Amino acid sequence: MNNEIVKVIEAIAGEIVNLARLVLEDNTIDLKDSSLSESIKVEIKSMGEPVVIEALFANYIGYLEQGRRPHQGKQPPTDELHNWALSRGIPTDNSTLFLISRAIWRDGYEGRPILATLEEELNKKFEDEWFDQLFEATIEELRSQTFLLSV
Repeated sequence: MNNEIVKVIEAIAGEIVNLARLVLEDNTIDLKDSSLSESIKVEIKSMGEPVVIEALFANYIGYLEQGRRPHQGKQPPTDELHNWALSRGIPTDNSTLFLISRAIWRDGYEGRPILATLEEELNKKFEDEWFDQLFEATIEELRSQTFLLSV
């Protein structure tokens, strides 16, 4: 794998973070000010065949994705709501946090298709840009190898 391919892969990894943050800002997701946006990390796990780029999110993304039906399970713990309320200027006294927890349990909330939306955006980006960039880098590698063989 030549340096050009490595550069393209590293650029793709960086763009995945940006795309994930844009997805969170989307009107249907509406998590622009969420701490989830700051938790996103991308790691290149393998540069071999196949190349593996892993996107990592905070562990509560599953709850946001699935949603919650009304009266399902127990009320969310109030200590889990503390930082969320604090970041939104909501009072963090036990009474307020208990009422928020109770409302979540009572009303539930609709799931948000974060990962499915991100997957769609990644597929578009791959078809529109990344495939061409990888193709050009691969062709450049083949040209340099052909040049070396013919000398």
